Amino acid sequence: MDKTIRNMIPADLKDIYKSIELDFAVGEYAPYDVLAKQIEKGVQKGYIFHNGEKDFAYSICADGCANGYILISLLSVYKEFRGDGLGSTFLEELIRNYSMNQGIIVEVEKPEASRSDEERALCEKRIKFYQIAGFHLIPDLDYSIWDVPMHLMGLPLKASMDTLNEMIGQIIYEIYLELMGKRYIHKLKFSRVLKD
Repeated sequence: MDKTIRNMIPADLKDIYKSIELDFAVGEYAPYDVLAKQIEKGVQKGYIFHNGEKDFAYSICADGCANGYILISLLSVYKEFRGDGLGSTFLEELIRNYSMNQGIIVEVEKPEASRSDEERALCEKRIKFYQIAGFHLIPDLDYSIWDVPMHLMGLPLKASMDTLNEMIGQIIYEIYLELMGKRYIHKLKFSRVLKD
């Protein structure tokens, strides 16, 4: 059976949230009620990669911002299906789904901020995964969300990589303002690192 993407429904989120808690470190995902409300309001969309019989992977994407950029908030293949290229295929489908947008952004934890060798290897693997799919590390940034140090990576679609690099601060601010509102926007820390 062919694999395809379907939109997540509220009942899916209950089951998927259990996987989110296993697949991501605390601080990398919103509390269940916040995420459910964001999906309900259309600020984020959930997607499931499946073949009609089995679900293989899930993703949560912030695509409700007027700036035309998409933030892949979460993307994971269920543990029992990892290592067979399903994550790459799913990501390709998401990119096709959003091909009319300006670009796609992902956040990956900084390997240099890892607390263990295992965590560092996982961060490096995530970066490589996105690089193979065409994403570029956005240079010279000091960025964190909820005090988790992150790299931003971008895939230009309609916009150029130069535009994405130049405007990334404004782009990510607008996305998170839409996601979190003014009350929590202070949890986003972003600054350019000056080159010597």
